[in-house]
Amino acid sequence: MKNRHDIIVARATPAGVGAVAMVRVSGKGVFGLVDCLLKKPVSNAESHTAYFRALWDEEGLVDEALLTVFKAPHGYTGDDTVEISTHGSPYIVDRLIQALCRQGARPADAGEFTLRAFLNGKLDLAQAEAVADLISSESAASHKAALGQLRGGISSEISLLRTRLIDFAALIELELDFSEEDVEFAKRDELIASVTETLDKVSTLLQTFAHGNAVKEGVQVVFAGRPNAGKSTLFNLLLQEERAIVSDIAGTTRDALEDVLMIEGMRYRLIDTAGIREATDTIEKLGIERTYKYMQGSAVVLYVADVSGTKQQELTADLRALSDMATQVWVLGNKTDLVESFDETAWSEAAKAGGAGGFMGISGKNAGDRQRLRDYLHSHTAFKAVLGDQTLITNQRHFHAFLKAENALQRVLEAIETGISKEMLAFDLREALAALGEVTGEITTEDLLGSIFGKFCIGK
Repeated sequence: MKNRHDIIVARATPAGVGAVAMVRVSGKGVFGLVDCLLKKPVSNAESHTAYFRALWDEEGLVDEALLTVFKAPHGYTGDDTVEISTHGSPYIVDRLIQALCRQGARPADAGEFTLRAFLNGKLDLAQAEAVADLISSESAASHKAALGQLRGGISSEISLLRTRLIDFAALIELELDFSEEDVEFAKRDELIASVTETLDKVSTLLQTFAHGNAVKEGVQVVFAGRPNAGKSTLFNLLLQEERAIVSDIAGTTRDALEDVLMIEGMRYRLIDTAGIREATDTIEKLGIERTYKYMQGSAVVLYVADVSGTKQQELTADLRALSDMATQVWVLGNKTDLVESFDETAWSEAAKAGGAGGFMGISGKNAGDRQRLRDYLHSHTAFKAVLGDQTLITNQRHFHAFLKAENALQRVLEAIETGISKEMLAFDLREALAALGEVTGEITTEDLLGSIFGKFCIGK
């Protein structure tokens, strides 16, 4: 990790030509450094004030800019900071950054401004990671989840959990100091009740990860089924464009096609796949193998069945063959327009007999069925937790930390019930506390910080 007391500088707006660009410069002594580019200094300015100034380097006038001053500890990083808004010319920005570097600043590493905010106690580690999630959010749901974490949603949950455990851990440690006298300062029934309550909360949070990850990355929805069942037609219907090639020739789709659909603030990653059958050539075989791979990694499989050319018993058999897929399977009975008397109840029973979660009859040729399909998809995949105030785990690192805490807490309960030594009980309590502390950064390592903040954009 580089010297945290250096003055660092970086462009904080996207590269390229624009009306305005912003350069952020932060660190002890930053005001004197910036004054070197000004004829009217800002060293004595009050925090959170803005000034219109001309910027100069050795060659002359660089630009006229708006300088916003943040004095420690009140700025984003917790250090003295100046944000310089210039005209959006890449030449102006580069020339300004070079001038600041010649005065003693250095280019910031990726995420270094937010790292300093963490080190200065402005954010905990979970909140710092939420900054990156907020920047990359692409839907209302992911934005809301990231904003909730940035405002301390998961941090407050962890604080409550750790407070409960710390008190008991201290009493167990005290018992160890008086081990020869065989005393119990921590009442075991109260400890069991507290650990059980904490364990239940941790387990509940762990269960939100599937939803949280889908919110963050988008809900992966795979269209699967036999060749020529109409997968590509329904894929195009949802997207309202001819994204996939549609043909009466079976096996037209050889590779997966992917596109994004937004429904009421949720982001869906739709994937059209090759039809499932005995492959007739090597290319088709590879496409079918890829279909199975996508199905195994998806949140939802929309299995498309041609109700005009498939028997109900065949649908049941097809679905049972997919029973090892760890995902939700919902059946779309396509081409209902080609059936004189469509019995949706019978088809629904056949789908459920195969293990599907539900069935809907549809015609890919009917534009009016698009809204029905959107509603069907959203009703089976939208997560109520996102719409409410429930805390979601959206981060893989947090998930593994909570998993370690859950395992440690389970060992604590086993230790109490089986009368295992107080040393082991204390060890497991410390393990649970350490795992929870990893999420917010109360317990961390330099390597971990490098891994996390190295994924941030430069300038943040």
